[in-house]
Amino acid sequence: MRALALALTLVLAGPLLAAGEGFKARGFILPDGAVKIDEDRYRLPQPWDEAVKFYRRAYPPGKFPRRTLHSQTAVRAMHIENPERGEWEGVNLYEAGRGEVRVYILAAVSPPPPPSPSKSKSP
Repeated sequence: MRALALALTLVLAGPLLAAGEGFKARGFILPDGAVKIDEDRYRLPQPWDEAVKFYRRAYPPGKFPRRTLHSQTAVRAMHIENPERGEWEGVNLYEAGRGEVRVYILAAVSPPPPPSPSKSKSP
């Protein structure tokens, strides 16, 4: 029975344990030392290469597709997609000026409410 409980705990906490310690924002794992700078925006304590390694472990590319974001500036950026569509639908990881690495969490968009039934006018 203990083995079953341990296995269940490891399965549920697997991504967090694999990535090391951290906390969640909108269900997305952030490393220890991440600082909230705005709504759904965080500054990470690691340099770019370490942040990319952290997120490869936390969100394996086979399960969470990613693509490089291109821009006119020399900013490195990547988008991680959440196919499970929980509280977040994607994340942009980018290196800002002075080597700061930031995360922008794209909150899942809830579907628009169904239109209210309109009362049809009788002639």
